[in-house]
Amino acid sequence: MFCTKCGSEMPDGTDFCTNCGARMGAASPAAAPAEPASMPAAGMPPVQKKSHKRAVIVGMCVAGVLVAGGAALALTGVLGPLGQGNSSQITVLGSDEGSAEHKDKGSAKEKPAADGDEADEPEQTGSSVKVDLNDQATYAAANLFLSNFTEEHFDRDWYQAGGFDSTDGLSDDEKYKLVKFIWCHFIDNAPYRIEKGDYDNGNSQRVATDVINRELNRLTGLTLSDADMTYDRTPEGQAIPDSAEVHGGYLYLKQEFGQGNYNPPCAIVTGATDLGDNIYELTYEVYSAGGMLLPSDIPEGTYGLPKNQFIAAIQADASMGRTETCTVRVAQGDGAPTFTLLEMGVYD
Repeated sequence: MFCTKCGSEMPDGTDFCTNCGARMGAASPAAAPAEPASMPAAGMPPVQKKSHKRAVIVGMCVAGVLVAGGAALALTGVLGPLGQGNSSQITVLGSDEGSAEHKDKGSAKEKPAADGDEADEPEQTGSSVKVDLNDQATYAAANLFLSNFTEEHFDRDWYQAGGFDSTDGLSDDEKYKLVKFIWCHFIDNAPYRIEKGDYDNGNSQRVATDVINRELNRLTGLTLSDADMTYDRTPEGQAIPDSAEVHGGYLYLKQEFGQGNYNPPCAIVTGATDLGDNIYELTYEVYSAGGMLLPSDIPEGTYGLPKNQFIAAIQADASMGRTETCTVRVAQGDGAPTFTLLEMGVYD
């Protein structure tokens, strides 16, 4: 028999342990040794508790990868990017920037997929170039772009003729209107482009055709040939000719124009609908400037102001605005998208 206190072996029937003096009592089986900690089944990792050590362990792993690679790598995908903007922090496993399969399921920003299924990656839809009107540079660029047209009443003039639509080719009437538009556009925005003098063909003003086409292409994506720019729309009996002709790389307009367009209508873009293939429908409001302003009197910075401040800056009557839509093609520019006009004044 064994002592239940010290475990010493005693002869059967012994009342007291001769080693420690404890009362032996009834005989009992030998005490079993303490069981060792259970081991996981072969091939199964031990269960880990959530711990702050995870980031430290991962950080050590990342450091190991960098040392083994012999260079500092800009890690993306599995390990997430190194640094965000000007941040000196390193994104490790479990960050929102890491790949879905490695994100920390305990993160408060991410809920686990139902029934253990992994969440599907969202499909990329729409245009590759985004028009975000909450971005100040994009908002300003869109307002300035459309104001090039509204200040010359392009939207109203073309609406009366069924609307401007460059997607189906240009008629002779549309080419004529484009020449008149771009000429007035230069008068109001770049009068130095219009050269004035006494020319051999009896004309007194001209613009280089390559200058016309550069600006026309920037605004509409179109160019015109010398024949396209030549027209004669003089009504019978009218004293002042409404005609134009091209000679030696210059377009000569016979009709004289004044100084410019006072109180030009200016555009404020209020909505952008992505139609796909980098084509957008823009909704915009038009307000006529007051105070005898010319287009050149309105600083470009004005077009980036919020709506109410914009209206006040151009001294417009806020109750006199109108709402219109147009279709544009966008491309990625330097800091903001660039726009070319596809349709304007086209209504069902």
